[in-house]
Amino acid sequence: MITGKNLFLEYENKNENKIVLHNVSFEIQKGYITSFIGMSGAGKTTLLKCIANLNNDYTGKILLDGNNIKGFSKKEKIQNIGMVAQHYNLFFNMSVLKNCVHPMMNVLGFSEQKATSKALKILEEFDIASLKDQGPTNISGGQQQRVAIARALCLDSQYILFDEPTSALDPQSTKFLEKLFKDLCAVGKTIILCSHDMSFVNNVSNKIYFMEKGEIVDCLDKKQENIVNSGKIKDFLVM
Repeated sequence: MITGKNLFLEYENKNENKIVLHNVSFEIQKGYITSFIGMSGAGKTTLLKCIANLNNDYTGKILLDGNNIKGFSKKEKIQNIGMVAQHYNLFFNMSVLKNCVHPMMNVLGFSEQKATSKALKILEEFDIASLKDQGPTNISGGQQQRVAIARALCLDSQYILFDEPTSALDPQSTKFLEKLFKDLCAVGKTIILCSHDMSFVNNVSNKIYFMEKGEIVDCLDKKQENIVNSGKIKDFLVM
């Protein structure tokens, strides 16, 4: 489980301090698909970056199974928590295959043969093995996303975070992603995402947090059928 406890983060902006996260606490259960929703500027992406250990400027704690993630080594960070950014952050000077092989060799210490074998297997499962020698600029947005997810799975990340995962996808690719998220949870992965796509959020999520002005103001746990705070989530889902 990942738990956030009393997170607070502010930035200096034009000689003023802007509060981005204010006393944010949450729980992310293993095997869940947990979504953070809210209007633009609510703090969703910033919170995801904190959970992914890409932003450590906050006060408070983020714990994974009781361990503070700020103390993780680089290898522990990657094996536990992976993030697929909105624009995927692929290496454009590398082929699809190399994008998956490179981090396994450089972070996990895999041999090139072992890394290549594992990457090819996962690319085959994602139906993109035929693209292995292509560069990211030569494939579609949906295919780029599959590569980014395949890369995270190559690293065996147990928690995988997604920032606006459907923003560049057509309806067919969105349906593929819905099934993929559910299949990943079925084999023990945990998905965390932020999105403005309320139909997607409603279809895939087990738990939904609603953020407003840097705070979590509502929570819906579908498995527990428990609504707390204001009930804003239901209104937002039907906007």
